[in-house]
Amino acid sequence: MLKRYRPLTRRLIDTGVSAGRRLSPGLRRALRRAVLSPAPNAAGVSPLRALQPHAAPPGSSAGAEVVTSFDAWAHRRDLARRAVAALSNAGVESVLLDSRLQPTVAVHRKDKKRALAAFATQDATRRWWAIGNGNKPVRLAEPDKVRSLGNSIQVFRKLVSPEGWHVADSETAAFVEFWSEAGEGRSRPDGGDYDSETLMAESKNPWAQSLTPTEWQQAQNREDRRLPLSAAPHLLDLIEPVDLVYTWVDDLDPAWQQRLAGADPQRAVLAADALDPARTRAGDHLRYSLRSVAMYANWVRHIWIVTDAQTPSWLVPNHPKVTVVDHREIFTDPAVLPTFNSQSIESQLHHIPGLAEHFLYLNDDFFFGSAVHPEDFFEANGIAKFMMSTVPVDRDADATLRNAAMLAARHNRALLEQTFGRTVTNRMQHVPYALTKTTLQAFEDQFPDEVAAVAAAQFRSRSDYSIPSDLAHYYGFARSEAIPGSIAFSYIDVGSPLLTEKLESLLVERNAQTFCLNDVGAYTEPVPEELVNQFLAAYFPVPSPFEMGE
Repeated sequence: MLKRYRPLTRRLIDTGVSAGRRLSPGLRRALRRAVLSPAPNAAGVSPLRALQPHAAPPGSSAGAEVVTSFDAWAHRRDLARRAVAALSNAGVESVLLDSRLQPTVAVHRKDKKRALAAFATQDATRRWWAIGNGNKPVRLAEPDKVRSLGNSIQVFRKLVSPEGWHVADSETAAFVEFWSEAGEGRSRPDGGDYDSETLMAESKNPWAQSLTPTEWQQAQNREDRRLPLSAAPHLLDLIEPVDLVYTWVDDLDPAWQQRLAGADPQRAVLAADALDPARTRAGDHLRYSLRSVAMYANWVRHIWIVTDAQTPSWLVPNHPKVTVVDHREIFTDPAVLPTFNSQSIESQLHHIPGLAEHFLYLNDDFFFGSAVHPEDFFEANGIAKFMMSTVPVDRDADATLRNAAMLAARHNRALLEQTFGRTVTNRMQHVPYALTKTTLQAFEDQFPDEVAAVAAAQFRSRSDYSIPSDLAHYYGFARSEAIPGSIAFSYIDVGSPLLTEKLESLLVERNAQTFCLNDVGAYTEPVPEELVNQFLAAYFPVPSPFEMGE
């Protein structure tokens, strides 16, 4: 039998991972500390120790800059524009290929030495860093080390919060490339030869593989040195607005507690976890989730926070980008309120007045872990993407008692089989759910009784459907309105005995575009909320525009 080829490096990594999984959690953690601790973060502090109180002292290491706000997308474009300005001040010509995803500054190869000298001496750039060949960071102000940089480099700033927490470094970079002339006789892929003075891109990009002398001069005639690729948006970029919708509850609110105490749950019809306090335990997650939006998803048009007559005490009143929506504003039948069932509330989200056609639905324990863009969740033509989990829908009899999510998944599957004659096998990942009002309204129009029953279930019921978080995605796929997608994602159970290890890994690697810190309830030990809050404060250390100062 033929075997899949695996390079030696891949085989060694796989062998190491397999061996590591057989070690105890404590030993794995000790080995990880031994391997990673010598590499400090931008603040000069071991990332693994950043979970300990006061691990990051005020005052950052040389080369790190203190910031009090951060927007990854704006920051990346600002890097490219500042690089162009620094070069212009030094008399070095450049061209800005200004892309939302990968801003790139092109410089003539013959000007490489002058360009690097300009970066090293200009006030706007001399504290910057670069990554070139060998993937090693060097300071642009260190001429001896800069000489080793190749012809395609990533430039970045090391940013920390006033307390010294990491905010950004090489994961949010712009590109500076040194392009060479085509020379005589270089063939074009579409036939003929390039003009000998045409500059050739150092690496592939979707905007310009070459620049003629005329195109180069057109950019020099503009103050920002930007190459006007086209006045039209790219066909593969989503141009429709995208909103965010949160459901949130403050379980410490006395008025809400009184409403809960006045409810009479029909225990015979409840899901196993219907009365678990974890279902309403919020902590301070929403604050940090909104920080993640501000840091990594600035393209969001508007944020809607759906609550039961509550408002976060720290939320900026009347912020133009945030609206608090009461349950009474969206429930078709307000007589079923109050409700303490998240699946009930979810079934009504598409009724929010003014909600965009395309929106992401988030629980407050969902976070953006790095820069994301709309096309991670929607195709440019508006089709929503859904991220399937590897967790299957169980095959137990319907009478077998399970938590609400699994019970709903069973009912979702049954309805899809009855409607389309086809089945599904997997649940959805805990990631921001990409939805359209069209799909949700079509589902409600086709199944008004089912939606009304879910809305009327005051507590998680054995007969609920999970509509926006599961069923609507498969229903949309059957209607050609949704497709499977994928995203770099991490799921962490906050009751796991490996919680510290998982949080440390996430904080060090920062390789998840989204992550979820899920409280599944029914733990034998209390949830280490202080540890979770320390992690969130370290991962998202700068306030968002949506929260008031202390």
